[in-house]
Amino acid sequence: MNQKLLAQRQMENDFKDAIKNREFVVYFQPKYDVSSEQIVGAEALVRWQKEDGTLISPGLFIPLFESDGLVVQLDEYVFETVCRFQKDRMKQGLPILPISVNLSRASIHFSDVVQRYVNIIKENEIPFSCVPIELTESAALYSQQILEITNQMVNAGFKLHMDDFGSGYSSLTTLNELKFTTVKLDKSLIDYIAKPRGMKIVRQTIDLGHGLDMKVVAEGVETKEQRDCLIEMNCDEIQGFYYSKPLKQDDFIEKLRA
Repeated sequence: MNQKLLAQRQMENDFKDAIKNREFVVYFQPKYDVSSEQIVGAEALVRWQKEDGTLISPGLFIPLFESDGLVVQLDEYVFETVCRFQKDRMKQGLPILPISVNLSRASIHFSDVVQRYVNIIKENEIPFSCVPIELTESAALYSQQILEITNQMVNAGFKLHMDDFGSGYSSLTTLNELKFTTVKLDKSLIDYIAKPRGMKIVRQTIDLGHGLDMKVVAEGVETKEQRDCLIEMNCDEIQGFYYSKPLKQDDFIEKLRA
């Protein structure tokens, strides 16, 4: 326990310099259209690569920074990085695909978060539609405050995606009240597909999303059997290792070219 605490304190102490030195690297995991099997977007994911080459797992630093509030700065860092990426592609006359960015619960409740993100969009002169915001279902659990903040984001021009749906906090009230355009099915739901009851749950969830005029994305798809089932269920998009792991920026650009 002492070693773990020491490691956590070290990560917190290193955070400021890591932001300054851009040690946090944004990876892109492609999202594929189910029918065409073409890349139609991506999700931005962060990795921490220290100057000595050491790679720190997100499973170690993300929960820590969520608990101590540093994740607010990290979220904004990732958002700015993606916006610059989209701006560069626009300047080069390349196709712009939506790259969604995660917003943590701490960031949602941070003062002026909507205005800060709007300003970043305007500074980079990119359309709001190319940087959708992903909220985990636990972060977006319905409340009057969440309703007000998400309404501000939608009114500003952002598209909202509900991430990790089915991971334990699923709320039909949240889906009904908040203005999500996309619902992402958590890997835990997709893993149910192999079982008859699980298949029915996934099918009904996809139908529910479509019934609420939302696009449905399946996360964590790893096998051909899962993909084939999702095609048969009319899921819209697939994200997962079956098609691609998260990629460094240059590798993502190369995959787009291919």
